Amino acid sequence: LKPKEGRVSDAAPPAAAPPSEAMADDELQEVRDNFYVGNFQKALQLCESTPASNDVAQNELNAILARCCLSIPLVDRLKAMSNSESPGQKAAALMAMITKSKNEQAVASAKEKLADLSAKSHDMSCAMLHAICLAMDGSYHDAAQLTKAHPTNEMTSLRIFLYLSCNQFSMAEKALKDMSSGDDSAALRLATAAVKLATGDPEEAYLTYCDLSSQYPPGDGEDAESGSVQLQTGKALANMMRGMHGEAMEDLQRAFAVAPKDPDVLVNMAACSTHLGKRDDFKKHYADLERVCPTHPYIVKTQSISTAFTRFKASLTA
Repeated sequence: LKPKEGRVSDAAPPAAAPPSEAMADDELQEVRDNFYVGNFQKALQLCESTPASNDVAQNELNAILARCCLSIPLVDRLKAMSNSESPGQKAAALMAMITKSKNEQAVASAKEKLADLSAKSHDMSCAMLHAICLAMDGSYHDAAQLTKAHPTNEMTSLRIFLYLSCNQFSMAEKALKDMSSGDDSAALRLATAAVKLATGDPEEAYLTYCDLSSQYPPGDGEDAESGSVQLQTGKALANMMRGMHGEAMEDLQRAFAVAPKDPDVLVNMAACSTHLGKRDDFKKHYADLERVCPTHPYIVKTQSISTAFTRFKASLTA
């Protein structure tokens, strides 16, 4: 599957947030890292048990807890956050509405409220979710610009993923070089692995995903190989790029056992089945993806191609 076509400008960013808005210091690094590698349940537990030493740290902790609820998801807890005093929690509740609701008016209203909250609060978590929302709608330029208002490695990592989504590999590499040297955060390492995949170094990306899986197991006492669904999928992508499709399918099967309805897992299982020449398996995984996520870009694109061929065939017999 190719990344979405598009261009992202590297023009001057909006004014940066004041230092008080930067992410809390390393007291929350374990929480942050577990969240970014995809250990959402573990990160949630850490959020609930980790004391914050100041208001800035508490604000970030509240926001990460909300995003864990968004990722798991825990709908009832997110609904309760609609009236939270924490901007990050309000933003997560709005994001749940945007991604889950089938009411177009409700979704449009939630998008407006999220944009307003991001602009007025100058909160980094709000800005991050707003940038993701903009990217989902195809506004990659605006999304990338929004990340520049908060000069943290986490926001720079998001910008790197936005650049990669638009096939802007050189811009992604430049942004990666600009990140804090010596930083060992999961966000930086994930961004590095993504750039390595995009620029033809799947071996290095695979090693990074393996290291992260060993360092951040989903639960206490679990085998080092049992990385999160996100990390197992990353390993599978790297293995497919290395031509090791059997190993890639093993990675995906481990992820599938934990998250059988995850669209990223299903679409890559379909792709891997094609490389392995397993047509029946491809059909099964494609059907599963179509049922779970009928608006997935791969489903939409393949169905449009099928429709075009059907119209062409009909024109020949008309």
